[in-house]
Amino acid sequence: MPSMRQIARLAGISLSTVFHALHDHAEVSPQTRERIKEIARKLNYALPEARVPTFGGGRVIGYLIHEWFSDIATDILRGAAEEASKYKISILLYQIGPDRQWIEEAINNLLEVGISGLMLAHSFQKPMPRRVLLAIRSHGIHVVQVMTRLFPEPVDSVCRDERMYARLAVEHLAALGHRQVIGMKLAAPAVWEEEFRARGMTITLTNVNGAVEVRNAFQALLRMSPRPTAAITAMDITAHVLQSIAREHGLRVPDDLSIIGMGNIYRDYFYPDITTIDIQSREMGRTGIKLLADRITAGTPPHAITDFKDIVLPARIIPRASTGPAPQSTAPIR
Repeated sequence: MPSMRQIARLAGISLSTVFHALHDHAEVSPQTRERIKEIARKLNYALPEARVPTFGGGRVIGYLIHEWFSDIATDILRGAAEEASKYKISILLYQIGPDRQWIEEAINNLLEVGISGLMLAHSFQKPMPRRVLLAIRSHGIHVVQVMTRLFPEPVDSVCRDERMYARLAVEHLAALGHRQVIGMKLAAPAVWEEEFRARGMTITLTNVNGAVEVRNAFQALLRMSPRPTAAITAMDITAHVLQSIAREHGLRVPDDLSIIGMGNIYRDYFYPDITTIDIQSREMGRTGIKLLADRITAGTPPHAITDFKDIVLPARIIPRASTGPAPQSTAPIR
């Protein structure tokens, strides 16, 4: 399928110039407009506006998500789907890996489909280049980033606040007398370190994936001196896995080790219940759809928007049975 990107390459000009030329914007000279249109005719290219897909009479938005659905990402998607149905918006889901090149290609593919809006719910931690955002806007597409900020430039956002989450965890654990903590796959590690250091506490961070890596990290934890008395994980499911591994090593939760999860994805078949940081993941999805729907309905072109929204939802810690007072003995276990 021919694309604007192909036309831009053949013409030796920018993607945004191609967009403006095909839409007869006066900022592009008549000669350039005609040259670009001639290339488009030879490629048999049709403007996205002429082939915007609809399902059941409603609009379609693109939704980009990591190929591995975490509990939190799944909950965000669930909230987005619930809210989208109210606006008669259908979601075209695109799963993609963590590589930046794949993310760019996925965005380009969604733009070529002719979507009405784009919601980015990927957990990629490094900033995306500005040219990607310009390409999205050059197609006349509004974008909302949810969960993680992919672009450092002003963009409508409903994202996590790691500093808020870190402070909630610090306050809870400090009140229980904990001083040595381990953090597993926490986003924005520098922020977590700063918040713990400010309270005279130490957090040892480890980037783990899957039960095997959690198990290895836990065994390293047991050998530390002084041994951490609490652990914080990026997801509730990882906290449940850690809890099982702790029991295998003869540690009692919370008597010997307190555990905090994140997400408030409650599972009544685990015991003890996990203390969690409720980040309102489902509400993130709902709010992102509301924001995107409002932008689409207002009809203001993306390049003309100046009042970008950066919405941060309040979070809370929900104390349950997996956290308690720090143990008196913290000797390493061999």
